[in-house]
Amino acid sequence: MKGGKVWFLHMMAGAVLFFLLTGHIALMHFSPGTIHEWSHPENPLSWGQVLTRAKDLFSAIIYTLFIGIGLFHGFYGLFGILTEVNTLKNYRKFIAFFLIILGVFLFLYGTITTWYAFFYLK
Repeated sequence: MKGGKVWFLHMMAGAVLFFLLTGHIALMHFSPGTIHEWSHPENPLSWGQVLTRAKDLFSAIIYTLFIGIGLFHGFYGLFGILTEVNTLKNYRKFIAFFLIILGVFLFLYGTITTWYAFFYLK
């Protein structure tokens, strides 16, 4: 992959993902509530805790950013891997188009799911 503006954004997305993923792992796997059984109200994976996070505006914004940044970083990296293979260099435009369409679809799906939970779950 050539260095440039998009490559720089890819690197910055990776740095942001490091912090988002660290926070996610800390919350979901190392918080004090994880020592409890699944149905315990303090467990971060219990329905009450999931619903609390779903109704939190800050969490919805962070999840939306996580989805977008993660998809961009992952698909740009995949594009670089696929187009550096000599046999696929002729298909760069098709691969780019396919990954952009797939990325937009997955981003919309994840964003709609996140904001649906924010506005409608009870």
